[in-house]
Amino acid sequence: YNDLNFMNRCNATLYAEYPKLTIFGELWVHGVPSQSYFVENKVDASFKSNLQGATDFQTRDYGIIPALTQPFGWTEGVNKLYTTLAFDYLYKDASRNVLFLDNHDVSRFFSVVGEDVAKQKMGIQWLLTCRGIPQMYYGTEIIMKGFTNPDGWVRLDFPGGWTGDKKNAFTGVGLTDNEVSVQSLVKTLANYRKQSSALKTGKMMQYVPKDGLYVYFRYDDQQTIMCVMNTGEKEMEVNFEDYSERTAGFSKAKDVLSENVFDLTSKVKIPVKTMWVLELKK
Repeated sequence: YNDLNFMNRCNATLYAEYPKLTIFGELWVHGVPSQSYFVENKVDASFKSNLQGATDFQTRDYGIIPALTQPFGWTEGVNKLYTTLAFDYLYKDASRNVLFLDNHDVSRFFSVVGEDVAKQKMGIQWLLTCRGIPQMYYGTEIIMKGFTNPDGWVRLDFPGGWTGDKKNAFTGVGLTDNEVSVQSLVKTLANYRKQSSALKTGKMMQYVPKDGLYVYFRYDDQQTIMCVMNTGEKEMEVNFEDYSERTAGFSKAKDVLSENVFDLTSKVKIPVKTMWVLELKK
């Protein structure tokens, strides 16, 4: 890594010249305590970084990937995602971290989850609703696949605009039903996020997962979003009263993707490998 004291001086100079500048750094380390050391934090250490945020490998490698690829257990599956996010108190501002499912140096998320379209959709929904700044690698929206063996397999051309391309992801020509479905989800949820204060800058509250069912909220004074993720192997019952700390004062929940509306006084069933992004209504 670069000389830490020099980087602090460099960052300070940039902040002074451009007060609204956002800077994040690539930190490929293991564990939230190690990652938090290199950014602004609440840790009592001899060196104090002024870097605002990091590429959040922790929520990827020890979070969303095990959540969607491991069976639920005391320390496995979606419990890893919960535990990793529970360390957010170490950061000065965890919302400055950059979330990602994959990039040019790691295997494509679609391949990592076994080319399971439902899991790809869950990963994208998490990416666009969890705290932090979402970063989406090109092709994620059309389920491009590939393992880093070698790295070139995760850096293939985006289809469309190249001579001889049989499909065009810009126009939709030649895309499969699954590719269109995932692309549509990205368009809908990403555009919803643009106008959602809760998802962009709101606080986050998560609940301990139960049998693979994981619930978290994004909220502020204007809006409350409830995210329900079923990573288990069976249909799960959702009792909204279990989350009354955040659902109190609301009567309805609207799924921002399907536009289905749920009554918060009733119990509902969420299918396996499904995630709901629900906007709560009075």
